[in-house]
Amino acid sequence: MTTKQQNQVTMYGAVLRFFEEAGKPLATIKRIEAGRAALAGLVARIGQTTAAQDHATTEVTRDRQAVKTEAGQKAEILRLLAVALTPDAALRGELKTPLSKKRLGKDADLLTYLAKIDQAIGTLAPADLADAGYDPKVRQTLQADLRELTATQGLARQIETGTSTATATLPELLAQAKDTLETALDPFVRAQQLAQPELVRQYEAVRTPVRTAARRAAEYRGVAQYGRPTLVFDRREAGVPAPTLGNRSGKGLSLRYYTATSATAAPAPGQGLVVKNKAEVHLADYAKLGVEEAPYLLVLLEQVDGEGRWVVR
Repeated sequence: MTTKQQNQVTMYGAVLRFFEEAGKPLATIKRIEAGRAALAGLVARIGQTTAAQDHATTEVTRDRQAVKTEAGQKAEILRLLAVALTPDAALRGELKTPLSKKRLGKDADLLTYLAKIDQAIGTLAPADLADAGYDPKVRQTLQADLRELTATQGLARQIETGTSTATATLPELLAQAKDTLETALDPFVRAQQLAQPELVRQYEAVRTPVRTAARRAAEYRGVAQYGRPTLVFDRREAGVPAPTLGNRSGKGLSLRYYTATSATAAPAPGQGLVVKNKAEVHLADYAKLGVEEAPYLLVLLEQVDGEGRWVVR
């Protein structure tokens, strides 16, 4: 799957998650629910097709630190899911530390933590994972990296990686999903602009694909209005464990970034991090933005005049 195709699939997943959560009122409309169901079916088929792609083997060199970083990125996505879904309070406590902090410690501690996250996913109900948009390939990749880290030592080493060849049906399924979004969802959701403007605005935010260059980190950007929480992304979908928060607004306009358990929630008094105009702040994790397991990253313009232009990568 190409980078562009992956960006499309990520966007479709965000749209489906929106209808499962904040967008539930829209899904009660018969034509919108029919479009949502059609898109969900296509996304499931895309996942099955991708998993069935042919794999050739090629030998490349990666250093151990790079593998640790990649494993940490996958594990952070799974950790967030486990903390959000498990009913076990003790397990939530054991998994409260972000991977960005664990990667700085001893190898043995990191490997133990990766294994604990992997095991935690195995304790969750498949239906709950499916409802949360869980991708089994993320866990499979983590398990492969964990085996390689356990079996090797030192810096440079030879590993085998799979290279995928897209099947003939994948482009067709992606085209069908795009058509379903544009003809069976967009017009009916936008028809609710007067009745439910806030939900339509959120829908437009999640249905815009993030543009990710093959060798560049994902970048999200948009406009924030005064007093109106703006969703940046769902952390469970975005896979951005260490964000850089930027402010491209005009002179004197500050933005407040924060995390929340709802895609529309306002920040608590004093919560979050204020970024002044023309500034950027790089974070190792989301601890300064609110509750660590909160799945949504939002931004708020605090001044009345003008509009805030935010960017996160």
